Amino acid sequence: MFNTPILGASSRVDLYGQTMTTLIPSLDAHKYLRAARTADSCQAGWRSLLLRAYQDPPVAEAFTTPPTADHLIVLVTEGICDIEGRYRGRWNKAQYRPGSLGMTAPGEEVTLRWQGAHKTLQLHLPAATIRETMAELSPRDPQQLQMPNKLLSADPLIGQIMLALAGAMADGAPDLYAETAASFLCMHLLLRHGQCRTARSPARDDQRLRRVDALMRENLDAPLSLETMAREANVSRFHLLRLFKDAYGETPFRRLTRLRMEEAQRRLRHGRESIAQIALACGYGNPAHFAAAFRRMIGVAPAAWRRASL
Repeated sequence: MFNTPILGASSRVDLYGQTMTTLIPSLDAHKYLRAARTADSCQAGWRSLLLRAYQDPPVAEAFTTPPTADHLIVLVTEGICDIEGRYRGRWNKAQYRPGSLGMTAPGEEVTLRWQGAHKTLQLHLPAATIRETMAELSPRDPQQLQMPNKLLSADPLIGQIMLALAGAMADGAPDLYAETAASFLCMHLLLRHGQCRTARSPARDDQRLRRVDALMRENLDAPLSLETMAREANVSRFHLLRLFKDAYGETPFRRLTRLRMEEAQRRLRHGRESIAQIALACGYGNPAHFAAAFRRMIGVAPAAWRRASL
């Protein structure tokens, strides 16, 4: 599914095109792990990030994960284990519990060994998204910014986002959900863990926001990417997220979903269309995915809402 340079092809360059040791594609990372894959965002059609769930064995002898061009975040979701990781020739020890995070920066390899069965979510943030975020945060010298490389890190927000992504993946949320999360996570990692100071936020631009809002309303039945919205507003994806947060207090994805659910409610109340027809008109090719999104936002299933509104 991932056949773009974001997470697909092997490379011999770093984030800025400089030659470095051979990298493997993130799509092939599972081949080097001592774990059983139990879920994969490729099956949800996501292209903006790669999220996989694993069942890790109770004992793992030392093995090495080769470097990729992307940033890896590992979240422990179940179990406890004593883990050791060798970064750049030095061993570090930690105990993993639910909520524990480990991070491997782009271009870094790590050797791991552990005792204790556990389950993990592993999230690969694309090199292209990292480059764009770095350029936004430090336009004069983006190479001064570094992604974190830690065996153990504590950040409840990242854990919550990864769990939300896993739920959205299971519910069949569109790639726009993943794209928004990837952009936010890159920004958060650099600001929180990379000790980066960001420039002042741009002033609110009502005209640009109105253009994006119109684009959403005219394309409720079609897939929209964050890149398409940013192009309509003539700003970067990073700045578009800022503008939406300042103006609406929510992400573009959340606002688009809200508009779609408002249209769904209108059709459910006044029309004779089937749930499947309304799902298509609101951008959901799968009625089950539409129903799940409707329940998350409205609180009840579409059919129950229709009965109550008549």
